Amino acid sequence: MKKISWITVSLYTFLNVFYSASISAQNEFNTKAGNHFNLSLNTEVGHDDNFLFENNDKVATTYFTLTPSIEMQAQFERQLFSIKAISKHTKYQDFSLDGHTNFTLAPKYQYKLAENKALFINSSIENLYERRGTGLTLGEGALINKGDDLEITEISGGYIFGSKESVAKFKIEIGHFERAYQTRRDITYRLDKQNDFVDLSFDYLLSGQSYLATNVFYEKIISKNNSLLDKKKQIALVGVKWQTTEISQLALLVGYQRIQFNESSFADDDSFKWRLNFNWHPIHSTKVAFRSERDFEEANRISDSYRVVDSYDININSDLTDFFRVTAVIGAKQEKIIYQQGSESEDYLFTNIQVNYKRNDWLSFFLRYDYNDLDSSESEYNYQRNSLSIGFNVSI
Repeated sequence: MKKISWITVSLYTFLNVFYSASISAQNEFNTKAGNHFNLSLNTEVGHDDNFLFENNDKVATTYFTLTPSIEMQAQFERQLFSIKAISKHTKYQDFSLDGHTNFTLAPKYQYKLAENKALFINSSIENLYERRGTGLTLGEGALINKGDDLEITEISGGYIFGSKESVAKFKIEIGHFERAYQTRRDITYRLDKQNDFVDLSFDYLLSGQSYLATNVFYEKIISKNNSLLDKKKQIALVGVKWQTTEISQLALLVGYQRIQFNESSFADDDSFKWRLNFNWHPIHSTKVAFRSERDFEEANRISDSYRVVDSYDININSDLTDFFRVTAVIGAKQEKIIYQQGSESEDYLFTNIQVNYKRNDWLSFFLRYDYNDLDSSESEYNYQRNSLSIGFNVSI
């Protein structure tokens, strides 16, 4: 696989900053003004006890990752340019063919029409490696020589009215999304997709720090080489966003979601939908965030299918001292995969615990533990995986 040095990434980032902008970046209502620049380099050495995500006959290996990243933002009167580029290089001691590079380039542009009105353009390009035994090759990691490469591109634009403290806040975003596997094209071509979407949200202050929140979302999904999966997705949510103090913030929206297929191979489907975000800051040194959502998601099988996914995760950050920080993420996903002639279920559990030691403003060290577990109705897909790693991060 072609190697991309951090110097190449930095140059590529600089040349593209004025031409594109990120769909996955920050909330436009919370954009910070001014000029910013950050360059970092993360290195990590670890041990993985189930490299192929197998139920039995687990194979262990040692791995090494090198992750340079760059973030830049420049403000010119009413214009704001920002960009983020990350390149993650991974090598495995016993599996040279599985060495890979993930790359993300995510620029963004915003033009302020007035103090509380702005236009924005976001875009991103991602090249991701899907490891053997995950995604399309779940339960089949030992049957192929290397994983799959996935390319994702997104572009969107829109208008925002209001600011973080406004009585009323409105946002409309219109975008286009494409994804395609670059490997095993004789079978993965069936999963090439393009999505067009419209996303509208409106918040209105009821009293104090309580907002009535609404969200309407429409998406048209075209499967380029498999018309059986062409569909439309609609979401309508209403709820409340509440923040009485700096200690806690809550956003709870509930409503309805529906998918309609153009062909009759799948029956149209609808369900109750929720979206919950809760942030709790009980003491100065500790922050807790809980997230949960139900959604219809795209197929993660080559066979014709779609998924109903319930996700839950809790993130805890605690500064033990001025130099030591502990971060813990615990999450779960319950997936129901719908096929033309049946269904199967998968329950995922993951845990990430990391201890950071901050040596100074530009150098920190970390120790990380990861745990992944899958309990599937198809028992051959079940696995448990542990990994332990150490590393350091340099940031300027």
